[in-house]
Amino acid sequence: MTFFEDLPRIQWYPGHIAKAQRVLQQRLAVVDVVIEVADARIPASSRFARAHSLIGSRPTVLVLAKPDLADPATTARWARELGAIAIEGRSGQGLGVLKARLAEVHRQVNARMKTRGRLPRAARAMVIGLPNVGKSRLTNRLAGGRKAITGDRPGVTRAPGWIRLAKDLELLDTPGLIPPRLEDRLIALKLAMLGAVPAEAYDEQEVARAALALLARDWPRALERFGGRTELAEIAEARRWLVSGEPDTARAAREVLHDIRAGTVGPLTLDPIGQPDAPARPEGET
Repeated sequence: MTFFEDLPRIQWYPGHIAKAQRVLQQRLAVVDVVIEVADARIPASSRFARAHSLIGSRPTVLVLAKPDLADPATTARWARELGAIAIEGRSGQGLGVLKARLAEVHRQVNARMKTRGRLPRAARAMVIGLPNVGKSRLTNRLAGGRKAITGDRPGVTRAPGWIRLAKDLELLDTPGLIPPRLEDRLIALKLAMLGAVPAEAYDEQEVARAALALLARDWPRALERFGGRTELAEIAEARRWLVSGEPDTARAAREVLHDIRAGTVGPLTLDPIGQPDAPARPEGET
């Protein structure tokens, strides 16, 4: 059995996706610019395939979050490839570039307002992205402790509220959540590995085993954290995690996924550039 044939099945509920997209579209109706956030470790896999159709013609700025957990050289290449900005959430590095792009959007918005004979106003922005890719940290960085404001402008009552970032920019105070579609099982695995899929959607031990196999294939040095081991039972035995004398593979799975997500295994990027992966579904599977 090949690596791709043995990937775990990860399920997410279509009804939840439909509801989240309806809410997202309502919020998008009142914004001028969208800040899409992707995880720098999976810059392609953590983007939502239908985001473009939801966003429409609005200007979009793509941010690669958590670059400190990714391979720096690959992040730089991905940023060039996607026209994205890598922003480190803790230090705020890269935030100035984002603010400059948002200022340009503000100029464009008011140029349109002027042609329509309307008074200038602040540009309205919204942060969107898959779960746990870094939206909240970016929002907090942009907000800088500012509180949501209220108003009676048309459409504002349909949104949770706005945060005044500057005299020329307001931010919708609730990040837009886009549940992932998981038809591609390799993408689904990467999302589960990094916590972008709810825990109830997958079996933790299955994902941890597949994660170890993926690291062995693409990032073997990350396995040094586990003594080079690729089996949960071996990791549990080495760390003496036992239950009734048997290896506690459930604990090993939790620790493996925690270490990958926290970056304890070292920086890694799971989406390679210029190296398209094999299909995640075996031929003939639907």
